[in-house]
Amino acid sequence: MLKVKKSLLMSLIVLLLFSLFPISMANAHSVLENSIPADGEQVNDSINRIELSFNTKIENGSTLTLVNDVGDELNPSSYEINDNVLVAIFEDSLESGTYQVNWKVIGADDHHIENQYSFTITVPGMTEDENETTQTEEETNSTSEKETSTTDEVNNQEEENQHQSSSNENEQSSLVMIIIICLIIAVIGIVAWMLFSNRKK
Repeated sequence: MLKVKKSLLMSLIVLLLFSLFPISMANAHSVLENSIPADGEQVNDSINRIELSFNTKIENGSTLTLVNDVGDELNPSSYEINDNVLVAIFEDSLESGTYQVNWKVIGADDHHIENQYSFTITVPGMTEDENETTQTEEETNSTSEKETSTTDEVNNQEEENQHQSSSNENEQSSLVMIIIICLIIAVIGIVAWMLFSNRKK
């Protein structure tokens, strides 16, 4: 009877040890405890870094990438790993939109753990694309105004030239008319003088 009790007690101890073993292994794995920006957060400013904090130390080779709302993958320009913190730094500030953070870390037990979460950036005012579009429209309008101004100047110059040409033609016509009238008067005078002279004779 005593032997049966001892064997039963040993079996319970072994079962208890085996039941605790997976829990200790799970606790040894790296788990994301905190992130900046946080999961589901709406950021009202442009940022260029993501910071992840884990419950255990993480090793070099841990990485993360971003996927924007049009499916483009964005890779950080550099990483900083300090004990249990992974910081990913991007060369350019992130624009407005929704981003999915795909992280993959190497834990202190050399296990590779990966997961993801999302956050949104809403920068007040215009987005970069809208700003570029506005600048392009302004440049186009400025170019059109310059072309219109140049065209108006050319048209005005042509009108002035036509006016001057017309004035010159009018002056020339008037001068010709005066000369013709003077010639007619002179001819009439000569004819009258000749007739008058013949009558005297």
